Amino acid sequence: MLNVTIIGGGISGLATAYYLQEKSREHGKEVQYTLVESAPHLGGKITTERVGQFVIEGGPDLMLTQKPWGVQLCRDLGLEERLISTNDERRHTFLLQKGKLIPFPNDFTLLPTRLSSFVRSPMFSIRGKLRLGLDLFIPPRKENGDESLADFIRRRFGQETVEKIGGPLLAAIHQADPERLSLLTTFPRFAAMEKEHGSLIRAMRAQKRKQPPSTDKPPAMFKSLKLGMGELVEALARQLSGNLRTACHVTNVRPCGNGFEVTLREECFFTDMLVLAVPAYSAAELVAPFASHLGKALGAIRYVSSGTVSLGYMKAEVENQHGLNGFGFLVPKSEGRSISGCTWSSSKLSHRSPDDGVLIRVFIGGPGQEDVISLDDGKLAQLVRSEIGDILGITANPIVQRIHRWPRGRPQYDVGHLDCVSKIETLADTIPGLFFTGSAYRGSGIPDCVKEALNTVDRILGRTSVKESRREGFN
Repeated sequence: MLNVTIIGGGISGLATAYYLQEKSREHGKEVQYTLVESAPHLGGKITTERVGQFVIEGGPDLMLTQKPWGVQLCRDLGLEERLISTNDERRHTFLLQKGKLIPFPNDFTLLPTRLSSFVRSPMFSIRGKLRLGLDLFIPPRKENGDESLADFIRRRFGQETVEKIGGPLLAAIHQADPERLSLLTTFPRFAAMEKEHGSLIRAMRAQKRKQPPSTDKPPAMFKSLKLGMGELVEALARQLSGNLRTACHVTNVRPCGNGFEVTLREECFFTDMLVLAVPAYSAAELVAPFASHLGKALGAIRYVSSGTVSLGYMKAEVENQHGLNGFGFLVPKSEGRSISGCTWSSSKLSHRSPDDGVLIRVFIGGPGQEDVISLDDGKLAQLVRSEIGDILGITANPIVQRIHRWPRGRPQYDVGHLDCVSKIETLADTIPGLFFTGSAYRGSGIPDCVKEALNTVDRILGRTSVKESRREGFN
């Protein structure tokens, strides 16, 4: 019998527990596991509140379908019929520019890879449009090392693109500063496209030529669950058969014999293998007493604080020139606002509000704006509602209002992040039975965390026979 302890009950820890349970059965291995979570509830940042017919997400609300592991977990749990897609017929996204909402080109991605769409867009100046076109003539970078995403975008498309696309989008996706964000960690395909084709515009054209013509509707880029991502956590909790312990704080772990001793406030127990599915800074505190270099490497991963403010209104009281017809808008730093963006949740996804209501979610905090998170509820709500009033003309009082704060909640993939992760993994390999998983390492979205959990489980089960042989040697 192999005993595994998983510390952390967010999606990474829960997915690790689930696939450890399922795959050990498939391989005929006997495994017992204990999952320990310091909060009184499971799910970590996946937190869904249902207020009447309003479905309010405090954390992630979507899964990227191009990374299939999140959707596959839903299917494995029997949630396939609960999956819903975004309302792509209302996919317009806007950029706040001089106080006005300017639509992004319909086919835009993170980078302006289809030049004609941006030439017609009022978003860019004539100088900015001309600079975009230089991507076709600028030679590829000779160096193979990492660089910031801002440096990459600036080199290929110019500073205006950094300010109007790179910065606002990254603030929304990663809560990250593009001047520090690692290209090779977050968008390695852009580096590969530049190396192979010399130009991203040429690379996208070549990619399009390879695709066979089709009249089928393209698959949805994002999916969620009908009553919110909390359904995923609820399904996991129902199907996990191990020892799930919430509101339990781990005070100490240390190698002990052929495993680890785990100390809670009220007890101490032994485990063969230990999975730390907690933020890197929490993992650093636990391992530093017996592995100082590993603790230092974990502690080098930087985090920022962010949050959301969700506001539900009666539809009849919310009127503006856009009619909330789209996914929402992004706010560049040049606008001098305290908010970084806004999702029109009830337009983007069905089942998010009653028929006579609308739901919006405002993003706050992130690099350079973390102080906003520390405002009390009243001042924060007043600030957000004031800015939403200026931008969207909404002056009505919300009938539902929820604030979610995530102090030190977003890991930052700074330039050189992959080298840092490789160092962590190399040092961890010197401590048999110790594993790290979660959003701090190789991806922060739900699909990324599920993939990391799967990899962790495969490593655990692959080491089972090694562990048994060690015991036989000592016996």
